[in-house]
Amino acid sequence: MDSESAPLKGKLVGVVGFNARPIACSAKKAGANVIVSDYWGDEDLSSCCDDWIAMLIPTPGSRQRQPLETSLPEGLVSNLQYLRRERDLDYIIIGSGFDDHVDTLEPLHKEGLLIGCSPNQMKKARDFTNLEKIGQSLNIKTPRRVIAETPDAAIRCSKEFDLPYIIRPTYSGGGSGIRFVRDSAYVIRAFGDPKEGDYEPRVVQEYVSGTDISCSVLATGNLALTLSVQGQLIGMPTAGRNCDFAYCGNYYPTGLTKELDSRIAEVSEAISTELGLVGSIGMDFVVDKSNQIWLMEINPRIQGTLELIETAGNISITNLHVLASQGLLPENLPKISPCVKMIVYSRRDGIVPDLTQYHSTVDRTPQGVMVNIRDPICTVIHVGSSMRDCYRTVSEVAKSIQERIS
Repeated sequence: MDSESAPLKGKLVGVVGFNARPIACSAKKAGANVIVSDYWGDEDLSSCCDDWIAMLIPTPGSRQRQPLETSLPEGLVSNLQYLRRERDLDYIIIGSGFDDHVDTLEPLHKEGLLIGCSPNQMKKARDFTNLEKIGQSLNIKTPRRVIAETPDAAIRCSKEFDLPYIIRPTYSGGGSGIRFVRDSAYVIRAFGDPKEGDYEPRVVQEYVSGTDISCSVLATGNLALTLSVQGQLIGMPTAGRNCDFAYCGNYYPTGLTKELDSRIAEVSEAISTELGLVGSIGMDFVVDKSNQIWLMEINPRIQGTLELIETAGNISITNLHVLASQGLLPENLPKISPCVKMIVYSRRDGIVPDLTQYHSTVDRTPQGVMVNIRDPICTVIHVGSSMRDCYRTVSEVAKSIQERIS
């Protein structure tokens, strides 16, 4: 393979993110030497990189969660800087955890090492005012949103919203902190206790019911190409969640009509070029019961679908991410087989068993570590002849793992 088709071969790559392991494994398979700054420190991380540091220290009987002296994004960047102190990196690839904290990436951006969107491009992608304008021009909807400083303000400004609606943090990540509001009592609970006498502002947002969809796009700034359109698993009881807003994985194909899949791809490409985004980009949508497409948010970096699409499509997302950032898009799209990725969350406090016996698992919490209820345990990925069969298989594996949390 030449450098144009294997841009990571022989390169020293830094990977930083809340869950950096999938990106690290992809870059390693693409021939890179990899160092990683991660939050979880999962058991299979060490096989994907040459050196790593995690914010959690998984040890038998515990998963040391001491309070952080800095914010999570700042800590991730600081740890990467520590790892690379005597290394000259060729590239840095970022994962989740920075979408609404892009200022922490400025030191890396100034060195010219970031592959993908710049902090400024990321800000544009996360600015909901931009999304509303683009949505109107493309004839798609965006949910109404207002910022509220207090529970009383939320109750006042949400009178124009139909119940139920949602209240969420001003930042987002994996569905964390999103609360479903049925009456004013839920509003107070959604805000939580004030800190030092003041509440943290919250977003009051219209609730949109429908099918959760994501679209993976490769973008060069002025061109874009949809790699895949897939369904999202949100708040799945089979994954250990109780119908909340937690991200639980993805599935392919979507089950929507070809026309809807094509329309979502078309819209995603138009948004990418309108915002001048670069690299691997994710778009989140909801398709409601009238088949209206709603744009929910943009993830201006490599998404959680990476490993699923790589496994089912026999491609390298990190190679494609680098090539797109250099202005190159693939001539042919991969054929993607039916597949499901499910994140397994613990239903109770307990000790994690040996997960290596489950060959379809990744992001494995080390054996003997204590997890709390709703903590992620691992991710299960299966490729098969139909999405329904894949879902049945990963659900059975998830159930088996849950039963062995002692």
